[in-house]
Amino acid sequence: MKKLLKNLFVNRPQVWGVPVVCALTVPIIVTQWQPSKPSLETETKKTPLPPLSQLQPSQKSSEVEENSPSPQQGSDVQKPYVKQPSQKKPKAETEKPVDNTKQPEVKKPLDPPLSQTSPPSPPPSPKSLAAAPVDYQPPPLEIRVAILRDAPGTTIGVSGQAVVSDRHNKQLKTLSGSQGWNVEPNGGSLSLGGQSLPGVVWVQPTEGSLIYVGDRWYRGKILLVSQGNSLLAVNHVDLEHYLYSVVGSEMHANAPTEALKAQAIAARSYALVHMIRPASAWYDLGNTQRWQVYKGLNSEYNTGHHAVQSTMGQILSHQGGVVESLYAATDEIVARAHKGRGMSQIGAYGLAKKGYDYQQILDHYYPGVGLARLILN
Repeated sequence: MKKLLKNLFVNRPQVWGVPVVCALTVPIIVTQWQPSKPSLETETKKTPLPPLSQLQPSQKSSEVEENSPSPQQGSDVQKPYVKQPSQKKPKAETEKPVDNTKQPEVKKPLDPPLSQTSPPSPPPSPKSLAAAPVDYQPPPLEIRVAILRDAPGTTIGVSGQAVVSDRHNKQLKTLSGSQGWNVEPNGGSLSLGGQSLPGVVWVQPTEGSLIYVGDRWYRGKILLVSQGNSLLAVNHVDLEHYLYSVVGSEMHANAPTEALKAQAIAARSYALVHMIRPASAWYDLGNTQRWQVYKGLNSEYNTGHHAVQSTMGQILSHQGGVVESLYAATDEIVARAHKGRGMSQIGAYGLAKKGYDYQQILDHYYPGVGLARLILN
């Protein structure tokens, strides 16, 4: 993974004074691991799960949840699928009471000429990024997202099958899709379904399977780490798949397409910076609004998929480095939290409705910054 990032280059840099991380200097983190304390194995306990049921599309896909709910034993594992964005119904107007009191007549001003009422036309588009080769695919980069931190425990499941192994790839057990398994930290070891395991284990679903942690489905694989009396769960997932969920979490699924594309590029750039400059030896970034909101398949929508796929591999770049593309909901928050440097998501909505494309939106909020495409040398 670090080798891939070390050989990462971008093209078409431009100029802007923003936080930048050079993609050519990659920090190497050496982690130490203490072997698990020996403990007696107890009889494996399984938690039967109710039949799988479909996820219900959320009416408020842009809401941010600061903390995941605590895991419950025997949580209902719901069948994952990519949702269609919900259409909001207009509120019914209530009938106003009739007022028979005569009001003084007020003369209405004449309508201004059409030229004065028309919205201003978008600015000229910045120089476009050269078209990608027909066979272009973004580099297979894997991001590490902490989906549980300082948790007392959780429940895991799998849609098909999964293999549990230690850090040396030694297989410890197999999980099937018909069972839920309680995971609890126990000092230097983990208890999974009542069975004592090393303090650090991988849960790797078979090809085509998804993994369930807490109350959400995720792509990729999971690293479980016992940290004394708390549990850390890290989702290792393909960067582009990660963005499916981030775009659906950070913007409403019914947002204008060009705004969603701008969000996808900003989120990709932000994520790449944290892959180069990770938050911890165990993970690159978290899953809350402190970083970028990530909810697994719960916030994946077909509109988000389209935005990510149509901008695949594109990032914001400055002098060969990757721009830490900050953003927030409103201009006021951007001014307060990021000193005015970053994209307003509500502002991006408005610009897209005025006819701006995603490059014009990004050029408006990140002036002078160039678009680049990720390639591997």
